[in-house]
Amino acid sequence: MTVAGSLNVAAAILLLAAAASAAPIQSEPDGSLHASAAQLQAAVSKTVNGQVNAALPTGPGGATVLIVRRDTTGDVEVHDKLCDVLVAQTGKASILIGGKVTGNHQVAPGEWRGGKIIGGALYDFSPGDVVWIPAGLPHLILVKSPSVTYLAMKFAKGVSPK
Repeated sequence: MTVAGSLNVAAAILLLAAAASAAPIQSEPDGSLHASAAQLQAAVSKTVNGQVNAALPTGPGGATVLIVRRDTTGDVEVHDKLCDVLVAQTGKASILIGGKVTGNHQVAPGEWRGGKIIGGALYDFSPGDVVWIPAGLPHLILVKSPSVTYLAMKFAKGVSPK
């Protein structure tokens, strides 16, 4: 093995060790939360069927915060009672928002998946970008890079993160 090859192997071992040692994400006793970038990435390091998400502790109040990684384009989603705020972390995607959905099905009360969006607006979604999607508005994340990672914050309709 060459010196460069040995250095690459050593670097890979260090990265794996760092990922494995990332502490689980949990709230502090006072209810606050600090999650490092390494913890967030470790939480979504392995996808199943092209996607993985991990919930972050948020305490009372009804908000849900997820770290999400997609390796493939997802399904069309419509949330009857939840608004989404998405914040891109890594990778590139496009988000199709709005229009009319055909062929979707209900997967839980107020939650619809699948089908096709006809019309809508297409937006680029790259690290640092933020998207607000009101309840009831169809949306679809189209993965453009090998994977995209983002924070998804879900709020009840009528509640905004001010």
